[in-house]
Amino acid sequence: MATFVLEHRQTGDTQILGGWGYVCGGLLGPIYLLIKGFPGLALVMIPISVLVFTIGGTVMVLVALASWPTEITTVVGIFLVVVMFAVHGYLAVQMLRAGYIRRGYREGYY
Repeated sequence: MATFVLEHRQTGDTQILGGWGYVCGGLLGPIYLLIKGFPGLALVMIPISVLVFTIGGTVMVLVALASWPTEITTVVGIFLVVVMFAVHGYLAVQMLRAGYIRRGYREGYY
């Protein structure tokens, strides 16, 4: 996952969206966007979060109902949880990046 460096054109303020942004976005989703000062994007993120975790949860239930050995079911379940949070974090960071760009930030090339 990429690290984004965003710099405001007038103020020179720099925002770095990297590793911890993905972790916070994956765990908190809309709350992370709200903390960063984007309440509108937080509202948009709520149905996206519901969709990501509904799809992931449905797949996990289907895997659990399959007649595979317990070890395989456990490994696949853990993998699916990691993927769900990774996708959730990626989407949160992309929305945050778009919000900063709309506020006048530009991507820096360092």
